[in-house]
Formats: sequence, structure tokens, C-alpha cells
Amino acid sequence: MSQQQEAIRILRRAGEQGDDSLDLAETALALAAIDQPQSPIDPYRAHLASLAEQVRALGPARQLDEQLRILRRVLVVQNKYSGEEEHFDDIRNANLMHVIDRRRGLPVALGILYLHVAEAVGWPMVGLNFPGHFFVRLAAADGRAIIDPFRAGQTCHPDDLHEFLPYGEEDEETERELAPDCCDPVSKRDVLLRLQNNVKRRLLDQDRLDPAIATLQGMILFAPRRHELWRELGYLQAERGNLRSAITALEVVRDLTGEVVPIRQADDMLRQLRRQLN
Repeated sequence: MSQQQEAIRILRRAGEQGDDSLDLAETALALAAIDQPQSPIDPYRAHLASLAEQVRALGPARQLDEQLRILRRVLVVQNKYSGEEEHFDDIRNANLMHVIDRRRGLPVALGILYLHVAEAVGWPMVGLNFPGHFFVRLAAADGRAIIDPFRAGQTCHPDDLHEFLPYGEEDEETERELAPDCCDPVSKRDVLLRLQNNVKRRLLDQDRLDPAIATLQGMILFAPRRHELWRELGYLQAERGNLRSAITALEVVRDLTGEVVPIRQADDMLRQLRRQLN
């Protein structure tokens, strides 16, 4: 089995698993391996295992401050992980292999490392549903803390999160409000989707339609029941001129969702595409 085939197998298996049993870092490595097939995956697995072992070696730790200290020591001091600010929009900053090689990356890619080591040692940690910047939250016996993986594992008070909200086109002078759900936990699958959305968005900004379609297809492998992914795939395939592939994707949308609006939108698009084929 080639590495590409192994990566696809890992992603398909993740798509069949419940969120609790999904291996976040292994799935992120599989996504990276598809884009970086020349790099053997096992050394990166070994590095992830080493990170967890380094955390264990400094434990056990039950108090929040001690756990935070250990996370920073292992990930920031010993392994030099930090945010990539100079080339923030480089697509490779979302590739976990590239991030491990350079010890630099996007907030969500670095967040996956924090989530990985915390789960490995049994410390409850979740990613947060915050727009524009990825945070994780660690819970301990004596409290919990929001951590910014991009800024050397610094902790953030909830009242200070306004500065991280993304600006809209016309609201630079308007005080931005935190949505009620911005600090809600997200699933592992949603963390991975957020990682890949960074890639897809940058590809579309560069008008690289074929790689964006391939990225969406990879997302569907580990999140096959997300109808919004199939809908976007259908629209992109139609834009690319792949009408039969677009029809197939939009037919899946109808099978997956019981919501009226997505079904109506899919039906409208299907009628247009079928007319073009006839």
C-alpha cells in the first residue's frame, strides 16, 4: 500500500468513526500526507508520540497552573512551536507535516498539537468555536483556561477576546460583539474541517479551482455526512465544467439533509445542470 493509499484509508476510517474515537493528530497527518506524498509519515507519528511522552515525563500534574507550565515548556520551550506571522497566508502552514518540520503554523494547526498531547495524558481540552482565530480550553481540577497556541501558549481572559474578532468590510470603527456561542467547544471533526477550510479558502482566493476541489473531496472523506461540503463540491464542479460530478454531489445533498432550503437550492441547481447536459 502506498502512503497516498494509506492516507485515504485513514481518512475514510475517520469518516466512519464517532467523534470521540477519532484520532485528531493521525487524521491531520493523513491530510498532510496527501499533499506531501514524498515525506514518510512514520517520523511525524514518532514526533507526536515524543511530544506526549515529554509531557508525561514532567507530570503528573493536576493543578491548572502546573499543566499550563508543562504544556508551554514542552511545546514552546523544548520544541520551539510558535505562530507563523511572516508568511501567515502560506497554505503549507495548515499542513501538519510542514508545521512539524518548521515548528511554525496557523493557530488551528498548532492547536491540534496542544489537543493531541492533552488527550494523550488525560487532560480535558477542547477547541473553541471562535471566529477568525483558533483557541483551545484546558480544564483542570481547580479551574480552566483559554490558551492561544499561536502566541506561545499564552492564556486569554474571556473579556480580552474582542481584539481577536475579525473585522467586516465596514465595521472597523464599530465595537464588535462576541457571539454567545463563540466559546462553545467544537468537535474534533470540526477542528479538522476548520484546518482544511483554511487551505480551501486560500486556494480559491488564488483561483486554483482543481486543488480546491481536491481539498473538498478530502474533507468529505472524514466528514461524509456534512451536506454543506457536498453542496460546495457540486457548485465548484459545476464552475469547473464537470457537470456529471456536480450532479452527483448535489444528489447526495438531497439524500443527507431534510432541511427545506438546502433541498430547494440543490433542486434548482440540478435542473440547470441537467438542462445543460441535454
